[in-house]
Amino acid sequence: MSENWIDRAWKDIINENADDAISFFMPGLAAERDYTKKPESADPVYPPIGGDSDKGARFSDVCLSVPLRTDITPRAVFLIEQQHEEYKSLPLRVFQSFYRAGDEFQAPVTALAIFTGKEKPIDSYFQSYQGTEINFRYNVYTVADMKEEDLKQDDRFFALPVLAGKKMLEAKGKAALRGEYSLELLRSIEARDLDEEKTWSLKKFVYRILRIEKEDIDSKIKGVWKMRFRPIDEVKRDIYIRDAREFGREEGIEKVARSMLARGMALQEIAEIAGLPIDKLQDLASHS
Repeated sequence: MSENWIDRAWKDIINENADDAISFFMPGLAAERDYTKKPESADPVYPPIGGDSDKGARFSDVCLSVPLRTDITPRAVFLIEQQHEEYKSLPLRVFQSFYRAGDEFQAPVTALAIFTGKEKPIDSYFQSYQGTEINFRYNVYTVADMKEEDLKQDDRFFALPVLAGKKMLEAKGKAALRGEYSLELLRSIEARDLDEEKTWSLKKFVYRILRIEKEDIDSKIKGVWKMRFRPIDEVKRDIYIRDAREFGREEGIEKVARSMLARGMALQEIAEIAGLPIDKLQDLASHS
């Protein structure tokens, strides 16, 4: 299973910049696109097929409905899975998502797995039993295999998130390198002629993927980010809000609330973000 913070960072930046994701990761689909219409997130909850264990699960990390330039096939579905480690369960999951999306939307489906870790990617699912076979292959994109110089020269939006993903792998566990790489990427972002929304999306991704909020990052580097970015407290708050919503469980929300308390956020603000009563927060604070 992916590390949650990596998965969320990738999911957010893809959903926030769907057009760019299609152009970068699936150029063949981009060539068939109807650019008069926007791709839309298509993230329904599928019904359980194996009992209650998968009830409420999603098709994929990202599920996009992409308008096409044809009346015969007005749209296609683009499934994206991000996987950082422990790949063994991924092929079956991609196959199941592919089948369910096709059945739900009655449209052609293409699937992509973005591998952000160091393990060798798996690009197919095969099953054979008593004369019945499934041989399913999907697209893969491996961040670790990309060449840094090529990414630096690539002016497409997603070249920078991929480069940030490579830098994360190089610097994992080394705070000094994470800080150094974050400033390098920050300069690269600011050198591009991007609108405010895209610039914010990229900076947020770099901030999260290199874990600039962690205590081991040099305070001078945090100071640079604070001057050139939205205030760090606002960034943290945005991340806490999303984390609290995605955990969706009482113990997960309490964990997030404790993190906010430890950082000195006001009780009323935490109550609004986490949806917990003030007396509950006071109790958490007294036992922290």
